[in-house]
Amino acid sequence: MKLNYSKILSITFISFLLSLMYNHFNPNGLSFVREERKLDWENDSVTSLNKIDSIISDASLSQVKLSDSVVIGKKDEPLESLKKPTAIKLDFTYKLFKQGIQFIDARSKEEFAEGHIEGAINIPFYGSENYLSVINSLNKKEIVITYCSGADCDISILSGDELFKMGFKRVYVFIGGFDEWTKSNYPISKI
Repeated sequence: MKLNYSKILSITFISFLLSLMYNHFNPNGLSFVREERKLDWENDSVTSLNKIDSIISDASLSQVKLSDSVVIGKKDEPLESLKKPTAIKLDFTYKLFKQGIQFIDARSKEEFAEGHIEGAINIPFYGSENYLSVINSLNKKEIVITYCSGADCDISILSGDELFKMGFKRVYVFIGGFDEWTKSNYPISKI
């Protein structure tokens, strides 16, 4: 039996074209170009930092408004939710670190072991389904901050989105990541 390669090629090409057309017109079709996920930034970090400083210096304050969508206060008081994960810069991140906010390192176990922000927990984005018990042990009403290696790394954004879908409503993403943190000589730990 002799194979007719031109027929096989024609059928394959037609099948490929039909599948592309079906995918294009299907509302649940796959995108061939990944859209870059852009985060909104905390809209008033300088003002927010001054307000957090006032919490530190004046223990009589029970709450301080950080932005139009989030309020930080004493642990027993409710906080308003963010509308979606929000990007934050180094200065704001460090102030939240000093307040004891939970950091989540979205990098691999190996990268985490080499060094991470002091007090952070490791929930690698790739394989996060294996960390559901850790995720479920966190208080979804508290602020969490995700980070990865640095500005070129987007798994902290993806991790923030996943946490938000899981019910965390106060998710910040530290865009500068571990690289910017270490350049500023802020506290790190190694395993």
